[in-house]
Amino acid sequence: MKIKIDETGKITIGDFSPVQAYKIAVKMERDGIVFYQGLLETIKDQEAKRELGFLIKEEEDHLATFQTLLSKEREEAGDAFEEDDVVDYIKSRVSDASLKKAKLSEMEHRHTALEEAMNMERRSIVFYEACVNESKDERSKLAFSAIIEEEKKHLSKFAQLLRIKCINSQNGCIL
Repeated sequence: MKIKIDETGKITIGDFSPVQAYKIAVKMERDGIVFYQGLLETIKDQEAKRELGFLIKEEEDHLATFQTLLSKEREEAGDAFEEDDVVDYIKSRVSDASLKKAKLSEMEHRHTALEEAMNMERRSIVFYEACVNESKDERSKLAFSAIIEEEKKHLSKFAQLLRIKCINSQNGCIL
């Protein structure tokens, strides 16, 4: 992994290994689970609670997928070293911004929760696409591309859920 800091202080992190790619994905999925669990505690609507349960399950499935891929890559690369400091920094720049912006107490209905879920997925996709562009290792590019495809599937599911909710809503909503 290469870290560059330009004259304005902008930090560019690139040239990731596949192991690093999956470590980042694992951290981001864990953050998603924590976010949805926090949201679940604030929402009173039972239908919204069921939907949040679905979102948590989706994140847990993603986490399991990325943990499996990480384990496989670690075996192949012989990587037992945890680079938590760098991975935590990257994670904080991508997902924590979303979590801080989302004031859980303001998300009283499921449309807002689904919209925030979609925003988190979009930010993740943009981040991983930048990682593909910055990575020079072909296996790393493939790892990030696989992560992107998973995130796009997730985004599509959330969009479908939101469309259904808007169609069935008495008040409607803007997509």
